[in-house]
Amino acid sequence: MAKFRVVLLKHGYESVGTERRIVEAAGGEFLDAETLGEDEALRLCEEADAILVRWSKITPELIQRFRRCRIIVRYGIGADNIDAAAATAAGIIVGHVPTYCLDDVSSHALALWLDCERLISRNHGKIVKGGWDDNPTARIRRTSGRTFGLVGLGNIGQATARKLQGWGMTLLACDPFVDASLAGAFGVALVDFGTLCRESDFVSLHVPLLPETRHLMNARSIGTMKKGATLVNTARGPVVETQALLAALEDGSLGAAGLDVFETEPLPLDSPLRQHPRVVLSDHVAWYSQESQQALKQTVAEEAVRVCTGGLPLSLMNPAVLKKLGRWAEWTPPENVRWQLKRMEGLGG
Repeated sequence: MAKFRVVLLKHGYESVGTERRIVEAAGGEFLDAETLGEDEALRLCEEADAILVRWSKITPELIQRFRRCRIIVRYGIGADNIDAAAATAAGIIVGHVPTYCLDDVSSHALALWLDCERLISRNHGKIVKGGWDDNPTARIRRTSGRTFGLVGLGNIGQATARKLQGWGMTLLACDPFVDASLAGAFGVALVDFGTLCRESDFVSLHVPLLPETRHLMNARSIGTMKKGATLVNTARGPVVETQALLAALEDGSLGAAGLDVFETEPLPLDSPLRQHPRVVLSDHVAWYSQESQQALKQTVAEEAVRVCTGGLPLSLMNPAVLKKLGRWAEWTPPENVRWQLKRMEGLGG
């Protein structure tokens, strides 16, 4: 008989052999619910010790049905589709994978930024259609000597800053969970959010989706940005208020936007963003490389096994649950969860 049960909800992966191998090697039962109906899949979760989630929304009502669950692990850095407060109340750990795609997302953010500045996609489309203009009049400006602002200086923000060193730009960042000495190690000056918006020619978003960051980029904040500035979002779609973004692009106050994430995904077919001449789009793929996907799948399974066999996860979204479980003293928080801990302290957790 298996020592524990792990259920993987709808995922869309071609193979889950990695997860199955890791769980079964530890003596667990691995159930892939990809082809099952939602009701049948959730019935399996009622007796699961661990639940692996990619897209499924895990609500308080669902969490009440998880009678044996010890950990819910999300395939990704963010876990905003899981109600962490309800999980904490139920004594369930919410796991995630905060370090699997740092190189990939930071590179993708810079690729979107450069495309916005150098108009690569637009020129490609022109040439494919038979055009040619080697003396362009389009808006293309030199990047050196300008200011690049990072909203969030966590793992991905730091990776982005590291790659920007040597570009001849001033680097700014705002992040309430980072101190000046850490920022300085990446050649970044810490400033407040308002200062960053006012002084940056380019702004790249690297924050989790929290109540505090939802619509962080709204009509007011976008309105304080430099005229013609470029905004890049590889974080979460709802960090940017879409209508405010479109309005700023239309009136010319915002020069361009590079977007990998959107308030509604998939991006609606009738979204004005799809055809906007000063927007560069990708379909929530900043995280992806063959290596990052393999690391993600392996870590998700290992975290589930670690908790199901009596251990604690390397990373979790709801540290307060460890106090509820009486296991706080057993845990050594890694550096990459400092923002959860500081936010928990600020909320009185």
